[in-house]
Amino acid sequence: MLDKLADTMQFSAEALKLRARRQEILTSNITNVDTPNYKAVDMKFNEALRAATGDTASGQASALSSPTLAVTHKGHMAGNGQAMSTQAMLQFRRGNNPAVDGNTVDIERERAAFAENTVKYEAALRSINGRISTLKQAMGSGNQ
Repeated sequence: MLDKLADTMQFSAEALKLRARRQEILTSNITNVDTPNYKAVDMKFNEALRAATGDTASGQASALSSPTLAVTHKGHMAGNGQAMSTQAMLQFRRGNNPAVDGNTVDIERERAAFAENTVKYEAALRSINGRISTLKQAMGSGNQ
């Protein structure tokens, strides 16, 4: 039971970290809208989340996933191969027509992605808070 809870919370924590990282990436794109030759980047969130959680349930191993780390001593913690940084997951945006100065930032697209990511981040946060609240209530009701 505790393992399921830990797995669920770990998944949510990874999702929040990746949402925060994507927000930084989108902010960087928006900030550099007037920088000559700046190339807009983004990450494929679903692929990044699969890589971060080691999920290959889709039947295919993600190109971003790493092999499972070996546990060679009973005191070692099992790793899930999260050695790849989100920096390595960044991809240039495709389909953007560069401006005359070579900049590929489409400000409207960036603003829309930023707003969408913000909403999803807040929803994930509310979900975690709801789970924690439910767990607190469940633990408290057993003491009465």
